[in-house]
Amino acid sequence: MNRFLRVVLWTLNCIGLIGGVLTLVFSLFAGWATDGDLPSAGVIGVSALFAVVELVVVLLAVRFTPLWPRAGAGYVVASLLWGATVSPLLVFPLAVASLELPARLGLDHFEASWGGAYPEETVKSLGVLIILFSFRRLVRPWHGLTTGILVGVGFEVVENAGYAVMGALYDPASDMDGMLSMWGLRVAAGPLLHVLFTGMVGWGIGVAVFTARRSHLWRLGVGAMWMCVAFAAHFCWNIMHDDLRVAVMALVGVALVIYPLFISVVIRAWRSARADAGYVMTDRPLVSVRQLERATVTGVEPGGHRR
Repeated sequence: MNRFLRVVLWTLNCIGLIGGVLTLVFSLFAGWATDGDLPSAGVIGVSALFAVVELVVVLLAVRFTPLWPRAGAGYVVASLLWGATVSPLLVFPLAVASLELPARLGLDHFEASWGGAYPEETVKSLGVLIILFSFRRLVRPWHGLTTGILVGVGFEVVENAGYAVMGALYDPASDMDGMLSMWGLRVAAGPLLHVLFTGMVGWGIGVAVFTARRSHLWRLGVGAMWMCVAFAAHFCWNIMHDDLRVAVMALVGVALVIYPLFISVVIRAWRSARADAGYVMTDRPLVSVRQLERATVTGVEPGGHRR
């Protein structure tokens, strides 16, 4: 555990939380003060409820698996806060700047791809890396996968709820219909995409950090490879095609790659977690077998329990 990174983690999480609350309050106040279009409180409340339901479903789906690290409630809160507050706060200025590149090159079809994949995957991956070094009980490759899932779902629920509220404003008939339509589209057409993207990056970072007897170059290569996989998947998903049929075929093609890939990662991590027998700690360094007779031995199970 790195104490400096732990301080950085909670400092950024606090800044992100405060910044998110202030942004929300300012947006509502500005809309009210200028008599701008705002969805009703009921629409915002239902959208927030859907976000909570999605978050709880993902948490329960991961909590009762061998992949779950017993790192405490602080670990869960830190991961969710990074995805839900720090990531949007850092992504926005990066996205605005990165959108200029495809526009200047005349590649309008790739504006959403570059403006979304580059800043979002970079910031979320940074959070996973910091979190893995901030909690003592995160010691296995699949802990990176779980951390990525938590960061990803935190980001996804905020993004879905935000898009749903904006969708409410564009529906000519009803704010509620617009919000429900957007939630349905986000959930049905590409469910849990950020969970997949950040989960795969987390797996790569976990393998790179927690695999023993590997060179620094190997670790950098593994982490960079999975980062590129998530970036490429996100980039291809966001490409804006002029023809609707081409767009649908492209999304189906990307989905047929990323969903099976994520499932294969989960299966591999699951098997590794089930086969893990934990490790043994002693109260002093051992230089001979005889010292075991006098040493205090503590067994640490895969979940972090000591016996």
